[in-house]
Amino acid sequence: MKSVETILGDCLEVLADIPSDSVDAVLTDPPYGTASASKVVKLETFNHSWDQSLPLEYLDECARVLKPGGSLVTFTDCKKVETVWNYVESTGLRPLQTFYWLKTNPPPQPRKNFQSAVETAVFARKAGKIIYWGGGGASKNYIETPIAMGNDRTAHPTQKHVEVFQYLIRALCPQGGIVLDPFGGSGTTGVAALLEGRRALLIEKSPEYFKIMNERLLEWQQSDRVRQFQLFGG
Repeated sequence: MKSVETILGDCLEVLADIPSDSVDAVLTDPPYGTASASKVVKLETFNHSWDQSLPLEYLDECARVLKPGGSLVTFTDCKKVETVWNYVESTGLRPLQTFYWLKTNPPPQPRKNFQSAVETAVFARKAGKIIYWGGGGASKNYIETPIAMGNDRTAHPTQKHVEVFQYLIRALCPQGGIVLDPFGGSGTTGVAALLEGRRALLIEKSPEYFKIMNERLLEWQQSDRVRQFQLFGG
């Protein structure tokens, strides 16, 4: 496969065609299922129709396509970590830790409440000899960055900072390995893979976001940062 491959389609259908035990890591940021179905809610920042339910079935296929000893990280709403953790465990993967993204500049809170400055993920591994661990003995289970801003910010409403996925890729996927993202969104996992010298397969079912993803990846593929990595090895 080329360095980053993108597929337009429902991840459950696309994943069914991927061979078992074929990817080194799964890193993804699926819908959290936090949107309200009510049209009267006006203060929700990300009240989108695609975020009204929490997807879980994709985890069965992710467990199948992961190589033995491969890793999975899936973000979710902080109130749903236990649900995701238990479902991950039901697939045969072994949940090991929660991971956190700490935002240094979270969006303002319109209500009389604390800002939402933390997002949570579940980290798990498939049984077998560990494929890769690049985190050494002192890698913390969190990363602190701003929210995505500036020239790399796209129209995708829940885009994460690329450094979040670079950190995870460096720890969990070997050089030249394949990272799978079933919810490709704005393509952040693919950008991180390009920057870290890994391959990536991104699936996205929204034509709008698929277009954004491919335009962004093309721009990054032509960027000096990626060329410098290819020339000097990072």
